[in-house]
Amino acid sequence: MYLKRQVVLGIVGVQLATLAIGAGVLVFNAREAVELEVTSGAQSARALVIATLGSALQDTAPDEVLPRLADILVPPRHVDLALVDARRGLLPLTGTAEAADNAPDWFRRLVTPTLREIRIPVQVNGTLYGYVLMTTAPEDEIAEVWQDVASLFWIVALTALLSALMLGMLVHRALRPLDDLRRAMRKLREGDLTTRLGRRGSADLTPILEGFDALSESLQKAEAERALLNRRIVELGDAERRSIAMELHDEFGPCLFGLRVKASAIARKARAGADTPLAEEAETILAIVAQIQASNTRLLTTLRPMAIGQLPLLDALHDLVEAFRKTHPSLDWRIDLPTELPPTPEILDLTVYRFFQEGTTNALRHGNPQRIEIRIEMDEHGPVPLLQLDLTDDGVGMPDRRTEGRGLTAMRDRIGAVGGQLAIAGTDDGGTRLSARLPMSQANVAPTPLDLAS
Repeated sequence: MYLKRQVVLGIVGVQLATLAIGAGVLVFNAREAVELEVTSGAQSARALVIATLGSALQDTAPDEVLPRLADILVPPRHVDLALVDARRGLLPLTGTAEAADNAPDWFRRLVTPTLREIRIPVQVNGTLYGYVLMTTAPEDEIAEVWQDVASLFWIVALTALLSALMLGMLVHRALRPLDDLRRAMRKLREGDLTTRLGRRGSADLTPILEGFDALSESLQKAEAERALLNRRIVELGDAERRSIAMELHDEFGPCLFGLRVKASAIARKARAGADTPLAEEAETILAIVAQIQASNTRLLTTLRPMAIGQLPLLDALHDLVEAFRKTHPSLDWRIDLPTELPPTPEILDLTVYRFFQEGTTNALRHGNPQRIEIRIEMDEHGPVPLLQLDLTDDGVGMPDRRTEGRGLTAMRDRIGAVGGQLAIAGTDDGGTRLSARLPMSQANVAPTPLDLAS
């Protein structure tokens, strides 16, 4: 649970506990107050009845005293009066008032004291003419106490609610930087290293937020240095392969050509002199030279495509696709390339070329496809123009649990070195889709000691 919710729920719990304790104290005090008030009322009523009865006996005949009391007695507070005449039975009181009773049953059960009954006999010269029955009636006092308790309860409850809301708002405002920190950490985890928080919040949270900004800035610098190093590694690798390819082309090529010329001359002289064994040996040498030349050509193409640096990128890609068409003419090749592209640096050209070369080779080698789609699109809506590369096949797809080979790993590293992203996903028909997004503007890298050493 979030800290904000814990604090608010803790405050609400304390307020509820306080409210419950206060309600208990109010009910306990209300019971004592009702009992005290009812006892006092009963005593006052008894004295009133006795005084009224004595006065009535002086002015009225004994057998008419009770009807007289029925006319003049008014039931006092907290007491119910009943006049029982020996001859007439129960006499109704003229001044009987209806007691207010708006308290709920549960409250009345909690605070109602023990009811008491008092009988005052009307007796003259040994003759019992009846009696006055007094019964404690706490309903009106309970109603008054309930009004006071309910008013006080709602005042306390509203005060607790307002204080909880105010504390909740204060806690929310005080802990808002933590929510910002959580969102910033999520962005940082997703790769947005430019996330910063700045100075905000209380003095307690300022060191944490400043530490996050320092960490984010350090990660951004480290990532920039790593990307620069990765780019330099790729560039140095390309330069080394270019150097090896030039050595193979400039040194091995002429030597193999000279060896082929000499072997051809020997073969012609041997055939002219009818030296068949020597002619056969010369032909064998020519076959070996042809095999070495073919291997050297394949090695040159692997080390560095000869079209890169000599032809525009789109022409080099068309040559690559035509080479695949010749070796796999039965496949359905669907090519969607733009008519033109702006000039791009050589490292980007090599990355695009290697993406389609390695991806197509993997599809042909492992996917057994019947259709291969190659598409390049330009996305100029963002701050930096992007090249969207897509290579899709309808083959057997890639297993769920797969381990990337050296080719895919090298492709991912090369794409990352130029600031791009590689995605591998399945298609609806079970094939595989390789997608890459490459920024077309590559920042110029200043010479470093590593460049000078290379």
